[in-house]
Amino acid sequence: MKRILAWVLPVAAAAAIAPVARGNGGDTSTFVATGRTLLSAHWSRAFANPGIQVGPLQLALFGTVGRSTLVLAAMLGAAAALLVLVAARASGVERPGLLAGIGAVALVAGLTRAGFDSGHPADTLLPLLWIVAAAEARRGRTLRAGAVIGLGAGLETWSLLGVAVLVLAPSVRHAARAGAVAAGAALALFLPFVAAGHFEMGHYHWLVSSQSLVSLVVAPGTQVGWPLRLAQAAAAVTAGIGVARLARGSRHALWLVPAAVVLARLLLDPLDSGYYFVGVEGPALVGLALVAAHGLPFAGRRLAGQPLA
Repeated sequence: MKRILAWVLPVAAAAAIAPVARGNGGDTSTFVATGRTLLSAHWSRAFANPGIQVGPLQLALFGTVGRSTLVLAAMLGAAAALLVLVAARASGVERPGLLAGIGAVALVAGLTRAGFDSGHPADTLLPLLWIVAAAEARRGRTLRAGAVIGLGAGLETWSLLGVAVLVLAPSVRHAARAGAVAAGAALALFLPFVAAGHFEMGHYHWLVSSQSLVSLVVAPGTQVGWPLRLAQAAAAVTAGIGVARLARGSRHALWLVPAAVVLARLLLDPLDSGYYFVGVEGPALVGLALVAAHGLPFAGRRLAGQPLA
C-alpha cells in the first residue's frame, strides 16, 4: 500500500492543485487555437506561422484537452508529477518515502504547475524524459531510449538534444542505432507538414535579450535565427557528452547529463525567459532523491580504477 500511495498521492495532489494555482497560461491560448487548426481539414497549415515553435503532439493535446484550461492544467500537473517519480525510479530510487517526498518537493517548488503557466510543458517534461532515456540506454534498451528522445520532439524539437544521454549505451554501435531511431521518429512527426508545403518553423527569428549572455557578443535587440539555435544545440550536446564520459560509471550520470545539456542550452540562449529554468529543477530533484538514497556522486571513490557511486 505504501508503494501505491507514494505514486498516487503526489500525482493526485498535482492534478488537484494545478487548476487552482494556475497562472494565465502564457502561450497556451495560441497553441490551443493552432491545435484546432491541426485537427481540422486545414491541418497542413498548422506550422504556416513561423511563431509556432512547438511540436505536433503538443498541438494535438492543446487542441483537444486544451479547450478546457482546467482539465489541461490538471493533466499537465499530473504528468509532471508522474514523470518526476518515473525518472527517480528509473535512476534507482526505490524507497516509497523518498518517492513521495520528491513528489511533494516538486509540488512545493511549482514544477508541476510550470508547464501550463508558460504554455510550454516541454521545459518541464523533456529533461525528465531524458533521464528515463538515459536509464534505458544504460540498460542496453537503446532503441527504446532513442524512441523516447525522438517522440519528445513532438513537444518541442530541442528534445533531440537528449541524444547526449545515448553515450551511456553499452557501445558506440548501440548509441548510433538509438540516435538514428531518435532522428527517424522526430522526422516522421514533422514530415507530413513539410511535405504539405506550409512548414515555416525554420523562418522564425528571436530578439536577443539584454539579460542573456549572448548579448555580450551580439547586440541586444538583434534578430537571430536558426543558425544560432543550431550552434547552441551543438554546444549543449557537446557539454552533455563530456559529462556522460566523465560520469559514465556513476548512477548519477542519469541526471547529471540532462542537467548539463539544459544548463549549456540556457547559458547560450538569446532569450531570458524565466520559465526555461524549470528544466533544471527536474534533474536536480531526481539528483536530490538519488543522493538521499545512495549518497553523493563520486564520494570516496577515484575516477579511475574503482566503480563510481
